[in-house]
Amino acid sequence: QRYSGMHLCREHFEEDVRRKIREELRRTGLFGREASLAVGLDGSRKSAVIANILKDLFRRRRDISLLAIIIDEGEGKTPSSSQAAEVAEELGIACKVLRRQAPSDPNAPYAIQSEEKIQMLMRAAEENQAGILVTGETLEDDAGRIFLSLLQGDLDSAILVGAEKKEEAEGRAEERAVAVTWIRPLRRIPEREVRLYALGRHLGFDDAGEKAEVRGLRRTAKMMLCDFDCRHPGTCYSLLRGMEKIRHLRDKTGAKPLSKDGK
Repeated sequence: QRYSGMHLCREHFEEDVRRKIREELRRTGLFGREASLAVGLDGSRKSAVIANILKDLFRRRRDISLLAIIIDEGEGKTPSSSQAAEVAEELGIACKVLRRQAPSDPNAPYAIQSEEKIQMLMRAAEENQAGILVTGETLEDDAGRIFLSLLQGDLDSAILVGAEKKEEAEGRAEERAVAVTWIRPLRRIPEREVRLYALGRHLGFDDAGEKAEVRGLRRTAKMMLCDFDCRHPGTCYSLLRGMEKIRHLRDKTGAKPLSKDGK
């Protein structure tokens, strides 16, 4: 681990991954009581890893249940819904498959299509009485959103990566019979470590479908950030921690971001 300076054997590497996930789960404060989890499972290595570790962590907690939510996007997607269902079966997790209608604009930006999928998962979680939605975004996913928002001059969005706007969260709670909280336990783990953990445990399939959808400015920003992080290990962590400090300070002081006209 170039960012930490540690040299880890396989056993201690896997324990390091699980430790980071346990810490992130504790930070949420959601698991001191009964809970029902809906896991967004697309068959990728990232989603398979988080489903596997959650199953292992809570295997003795009878008050915590897991349900895999799979979105079937039709032919041509990799991994496919059948591969996702295969992962759920191997892990012994009940699953529910949803059919996603073709998007009205197939050329819509990745962020818009991603938001549509999250909304589908949110609705499915609510319909199945799950109070927590879990997805498999990694460190690079969150750091990449921050970096792209900064490049676009959208500091407010950068600050809010990893947190919901209070008004949106309250609005969703009022609209839904079951208040659903969205968490991302892999957000402090580099993507390459998640991939290595998956390969060692034979979990999931290649994330080719996700890679193919990332294009334009988003793709360029991700490549730039990954290259910089390789040259200067820990950059992604610094972006994440820096924005969390700014968000904490803003919430503490009640400061509001500048509007587009600078007022």
